[in-house]
Amino acid sequence: VDIEKFASDIERVMMNLGSVQTDITLTAMNDGSLQGSLDFDESEVTDVLLDIVDVTESNGLKLPREFGLLVKQSLYFDRYLKILAPNLDVMSDERVGLGGNMEDLNGGNVNG
Repeated sequence: VDIEKFASDIERVMMNLGSVQTDITLTAMNDGSLQGSLDFDESEVTDVLLDIVDVTESNGLKLPREFGLLVKQSLYFDRYLKILAPNLDVMSDERVGLGGNMEDLNGGNVNG
């Protein structure tokens, strides 16, 4: 492994990861609490994942098989989502239930 090239490649990936644009939203609830959400561009995260794969391959390293499967599934999901529901924002869709609690998702029944 060429240490200089590997270090440069890792630095590039970290710079790309650091440049992923995030939008943080805080909402004051009626009970005085705050609710926060974090949004980001999924395509930027996908690009960072592909950069990681490229860095490992170009430096003779091998990622665990599960990492490759995770990346593939994420790319498949992203592609099908764009085809089937191009205007859907998964992170803010109430049916997905990210950030909610189990009582909200199951109509008050925590056990499903």
